[in-house]
Amino acid sequence: MGLSKRVSSLCCLCMMKNKQQITDVMTTSKPDNILGLYNTPANNMHHTLHNLFRGLKSIRRNYKLTINGIIFLNGIYLYCKHISTCMSKDACLKFIGYYNLGKVKYYLSSLKAKEMIQLAQVIKGYNRYRLTQLGISVIEDITGSFERCFYNWFNKYSICL
Repeated sequence: MGLSKRVSSLCCLCMMKNKQQITDVMTTSKPDNILGLYNTPANNMHHTLHNLFRGLKSIRRNYKLTINGIIFLNGIYLYCKHISTCMSKDACLKFIGYYNLGKVKYYLSSLKAKEMIQLAQVIKGYNRYRLTQLGISVIEDITGSFERCFYNWFNKYSICL
């Protein structure tokens, strides 16, 4: 299965900026597969998907979030880190991708009620949201939670990567 024309042309010269830090990463060659661009082997993705519920169990309990809520919060984090400093409803719909506008409104209001995001600015009638310190804490806890989960799971099944 090949890459779409748009993705293929974007892979030739990709410049990612972290909006929170002033550093640039440039890739000037087209990778054999898109995951190569991010230095992520496909088998790591399979392990992550298999352990998704295990890895996020403590996050779900500690912060009273659903898996979809965590995915939505992570989408806001990635957008705010790489694209802009805050995110609108329309940007959520386009960037996160698999929610409809009703679900976007639901998750925005849910995360706002849990004080994980806040209204950052209103531009031309569009509300734009950003993560609060609590939202950033959730994102940081995801890494630790997955590291513990993977360590236990790989040891249990004697898997070496």
